[in-house]
Amino acid sequence: MTESLSHDRWRLICVFIGALLLLVFLKNAWVCDDAYIVFRSIEQLYAGNGPTWNHHERVQGYTSPLWYWLLAGLRCFSTDHFFNFILLSLVLFLLLGMLLQRHFGNGTGFASAMLLALSSNAFFDFTSSGLENILGYLLVAAGFVGGMTALNTSDPGVSRRHYYRALLAFALVPLCRHDLLVLTLLPSLVLVFSRPSGSGRQRMLDLFALALPLLFWSTFSLIYYGALFPNTAYAKLLTGISRLETLIQGLRYLLVTFNGDPVTILVILGALYVAWADDRRFIKAFGAGLVLNLIYVVWVGGDFMRGRFLALPFLLALLLLTETRLVERLIALRPSSGRAGGLVLAAYMLIFPHTPVNTWLNFQDFSIQHGVADERGYYFDVCSLYAWLYSQPGEVFPDFEWSHIGRQIATNGIAYLENDFNGMLGFWAGVKPVIIDRFALTDPFLARIPVSDAKNWRIGHFKREVPEEYRRSIETGQNKFSDAATAALFDKIQLATREAQLFTLKRFMAIVKLNCGIN
Repeated sequence: MTESLSHDRWRLICVFIGALLLLVFLKNAWVCDDAYIVFRSIEQLYAGNGPTWNHHERVQGYTSPLWYWLLAGLRCFSTDHFFNFILLSLVLFLLLGMLLQRHFGNGTGFASAMLLALSSNAFFDFTSSGLENILGYLLVAAGFVGGMTALNTSDPGVSRRHYYRALLAFALVPLCRHDLLVLTLLPSLVLVFSRPSGSGRQRMLDLFALALPLLFWSTFSLIYYGALFPNTAYAKLLTGISRLETLIQGLRYLLVTFNGDPVTILVILGALYVAWADDRRFIKAFGAGLVLNLIYVVWVGGDFMRGRFLALPFLLALLLLTETRLVERLIALRPSSGRAGGLVLAAYMLIFPHTPVNTWLNFQDFSIQHGVADERGYYFDVCSLYAWLYSQPGEVFPDFEWSHIGRQIATNGIAYLENDFNGMLGFWAGVKPVIIDRFALTDPFLARIPVSDAKNWRIGHFKREVPEEYRRSIETGQNKFSDAATAALFDKIQLATREAQLFTLKRFMAIVKLNCGIN
């Protein structure tokens, strides 16, 4: 009877916290400027110009292929991109919750994990936002849960079913973001080689299946775009800025995140400890993935959106802490620590200057530290779900300066412009103008030349001044560069991205040279 009451009590507690999670999701739902780069690329697709940014060249301006095509599919049913991504994010969020509740059950560990999620700005700021984080949450969680179940069950049928579910989730992870491979590659390999009933031939087939989605997309991307990776990768990695400066900026990114969101960093550090102390290879592989992810974040200099690159590692850390039953073990050693910890966490959520729970519908934060901003705080008052619900049909949304400038561009029929802020502006300008992005996120030529000022730069905003020769080359369709090396680069990019015929020897050779760095 006592056990039944205890189970009912924990189930009630978990239902209450789950409802609070859903409420906070809806309260905090918003869209960032970068999401509108994806939305404009979808509109180009439906205008018959293909999945690209400008109509005159094939460029992958979006980072996540899987997120792009899911949103593009929803565009068949609704032209309201804000509604589409909010609906998709909500469905994925609910699926994530159901997956984890089914795996962990209702108890101290799962309730504690949900409370920690309510305390993490990084986690909640990007459950919506219009970016692909929520999709990454679900895929990594599905791989984790499926792998743990497959390795721990004694039923061969159940093990096989969950093994292939995990394999599918891991296979789709790089289509969410290529760089998420640093988190999941080692666990996926451990899963394949830990399967007790697998023969050598079967393991090779499973490894091929694991790589197949990425191979398929890479082949398409190379043929269609002339590049293996999203254009954003070239824009942010081929900057000409010294590696030492980038590493220092990456460490600053961790420090700024810790100052504004300490729970996220502390949970990740705690998970590193429990993964190191655990004997299971699958758990250790995820711990190694967390270490590699932190190294990667520092290596690339972090991001200008505080917490964005730590949101998924935080979720994985929660999974590791819950799977290793750390909270239950601590409470067993000192029963009073559970109540004390819960009170401290509740006080933090309510009193700390900014948590997912205590930020309201008029929330604003325009502060920038070391080039890192609270991106939700910058846009939330005009880009929230609340603002969208109170907008009128036909109105420009978000009601933001860049959106209105974009509408004016479309109204005035401007055919060409250069700009630094191309999300909302580019979307509302429509699909007809050729918009040159000076941050090079959507421009294949500018992405492959160094930044204009290697001393004064902001992470994620690597500005290139548009050369006059490039401007004239676009206007005339002819190569106007006098420098031989730059002229050769422009020719290769033009062949790769603008040649009407995809399958020509000349274009193929240009793609090979472009991707291999051959002049």
